[in-house]
Amino acid sequence: MGHCAPAKAPALACFPVHLYRSPIRGILPITSKNTSPRQKPITWHTAFRDGIQLTFFPYRHLLQFVFEYPLNTEPLRIDAVIIKKQPGAVIENPLGALFRNVNIIEYKSPGDYLSVEDYHKTGAYARLYSVLNRVESGDMTISFVGEGYPRKMLNYVKGKYGYKVEERGAGIYYVEGDICGVQVIETKRLGGGGEWLRDLRGGLKGEELRGIMERWRGMPAGTPLGAYIPVVLRANGVVLEEMVEMPNITFEEVLERHGFTTKWKEEGR
Repeated sequence: MGHCAPAKAPALACFPVHLYRSPIRGILPITSKNTSPRQKPITWHTAFRDGIQLTFFPYRHLLQFVFEYPLNTEPLRIDAVIIKKQPGAVIENPLGALFRNVNIIEYKSPGDYLSVEDYHKTGAYARLYSVLNRVESGDMTISFVGEGYPRKMLNYVKGKYGYKVEERGAGIYYVEGDICGVQVIETKRLGGGGEWLRDLRGGLKGEELRGIMERWRGMPAGTPLGAYIPVVLRANGVVLEEMVEMPNITFEEVLERHGFTTKWKEEGR
């Protein structure tokens, strides 16, 4: 099995990020304690697509991402399928260490939970994918991604099937015994390599939001952030309003650099 080194991202000029209170109000729908219950729900899944691509961004030349994969003409869709472009390529990110050539991802939004039904449903999707695409089940993995630890689900597979659950890193648990490789990713506990998924939630602190902006400004043009940044900022609008100024560049200028301002104006936001 060959070892493929991650692609080097092109060097970018570093620039500090500066947040002003007034431009934010004109660009983002800031949340507050008095938010109407009729407010449009946050589309976490669209931001998750960016987050999972950002997580494996150094390996983008090795991986193909397919979202909302249709299993048939009925509305049965897998949240994400990650396919190795080069069979056997090594992914050093701890979230992808288990990956085989075809990798099925089941994602739960913050506040939702992974259930026993999700385990069976995703396993069925994986097996149907295997049949439709003539992929051996042993050449596939399933990753369950959620904010919390799915205790009930894991206790079920341990008690019902005798599977073993082993923690392989902060927030990463391998389930041993299934025909596919299976891991559970508890995003709130993730460390290095899992920052983009860990921070895909509300309730962030100011320094955590700044950390996202720092990582963001270091990414090359064309990075998949069109959904991620707006969703995270919307989910953390109150904290965003309270953040102190950062020197040399306004928040609106940062958004303009990545084309978000124009996009939002076109959509009438």
